[in-house]
Amino acid sequence: MRAMGQAEMLCYVLIYIRFIKDNSLVNAALSVLVVFISQFIQQMVTLYEHRFRMGSEDAEHGEELPIIFKVLIRSIRYFQIAFLLQFVSSMGYHLSFNISEDVCSWKHGYIFTDVIGEFDCGRGGKLFVFALDLVVLLLELLAFDESFTKCVRSPDGILQETNLDGYESHRYGIFSILRFDSYNIRSRELKFTSNRPNMLQAERYGSTV
Repeated sequence: MRAMGQAEMLCYVLIYIRFIKDNSLVNAALSVLVVFISQFIQQMVTLYEHRFRMGSEDAEHGEELPIIFKVLIRSIRYFQIAFLLQFVSSMGYHLSFNISEDVCSWKHGYIFTDVIGEFDCGRGGKLFVFALDLVVLLLELLAFDESFTKCVRSPDGILQETNLDGYESHRYGIFSILRFDSYNIRSRELKFTSNRPNMLQAERYGSTV
């Protein structure tokens, strides 16, 4: 969970640096939107696990699980769409990117502190801006993976890993979300796996629809 917070914080820092480099508002807005959706998904996974535990004692809480699951899957779908839009927008931007027009035109228009040489027109060239976009995209994938798979702890404080059929985090790592088919979901439940000190795995299952 600490890695998740660090990835999100670093995302915000780099988005800010990216914005003050050339004032690309669309790129910044899409990046922030992607991170916000990751945070919302984290809340949905946490809520699902909490309602499942409560549902074992209260049937009313158990009935909420299908609704939470549907909202979660829809949120994952929105993340995929927003991330794809950001990627396409970023690639399109770099194909037509012009240092003199897109950066140097803002040389005397900044209201920020000169923290990365933004007053030095064209410093770092196109490669610097491209590298920023690439790192932001990768960090967003990392933040999502941490938010989705490692955001829940059991009542005794043991970190639990979220599992969903079709989401193969152990095989594809942070790129799992790009391969996940959110339109054809076979499972209607989340599974939570705890790694105990004795290396035995205990699975806890959510509700089925």
